[in-house]
Amino acid sequence: MNALGLEFLKRLQEWRTPAIEEFFLQVTRSGEGFWLLAIAGTVFWLFGARLAYRMGFALATGDLLTGALKSTFCVARPWVRDPSIVPVPEAQYGAFGYSFPSGHATNVTLLGGGLAAAARKWWVWALAILWIALVAASRPVLGVHTPVDVAGALLLAIPLIWGMGRIYDWTERNPDKRWAVLAGAVGVALAAWAFVRFKPLPPDADPNFSKDAFRAVWGMLGFFVGWYVERKHVRFDPAKLGGYRVVAVAVGVLVLALMVDHLPRLLAPFLGLEIASYVLAAANPLWIFVVWPFLLKGLEKPAPR
Repeated sequence: MNALGLEFLKRLQEWRTPAIEEFFLQVTRSGEGFWLLAIAGTVFWLFGARLAYRMGFALATGDLLTGALKSTFCVARPWVRDPSIVPVPEAQYGAFGYSFPSGHATNVTLLGGGLAAAARKWWVWALAILWIALVAASRPVLGVHTPVDVAGALLLAIPLIWGMGRIYDWTERNPDKRWAVLAGAVGVALAAWAFVRFKPLPPDADPNFSKDAFRAVWGMLGFFVGWYVERKHVRFDPAKLGGYRVVAVAVGVLVLALMVDHLPRLLAPFLGLEIASYVLAAANPLWIFVVWPFLLKGLEKPAPR
């Protein structure tokens, strides 16, 4: 299977053209951090808790499990296993760490599939499946993942979408027991941190891998703490904003972009760049689900008398 996957990449490599490379580079970027966060924030600020949290539960957990699986299997990237494979340089720049499963394919499937499963509308499913298929295809086309990596991502994501959706629905029926889910999330995050921190890695392991896995730990903690605080204290309802919802999205995404671009650089002199990246990972979901919704409460239309 490993040899077949590498051979498949070499065949794709022969058919690549500059136009194909550019198209799939743009596609694959839609599965990267900022765009995933922007989509999650937009859904929350426009439509509220159910849609955003059902996909957020799956995405936060899946991102963490992807890192744990990469550390478990330690599958090297395709060009390391076969030097005749030449990935597209712009895609290779962000493709550090181990190869199986594909993080891009996992995250897009979790986000798009989670949204479609919550929305239950055929056209949302159609758009989600198209997005998932394009991003999944982009990884082998760009030479940074084998088909096995992508298939593993899909197999990981599908049960997570179902299972985490059930857990979120349970928290809405049992709001007094939300603390148990938060405690479970913290426990899982700590276990994943310990696993990545203390598991022996091969001598040639990519040093950036553990940093990416720890970022996922902080991102998961930030998401579940944000969800708990928002559901308990903020209770954001975008319907009460009326037309201000458009403003909420525009300003929210702008601030998110500024945070992603500048927060690590601003914090690095005090914390170091590595710790600053972990702070950013936790701060992003807190901005989306707690800070900005709390500030938006002041724009809510008063209830009719």
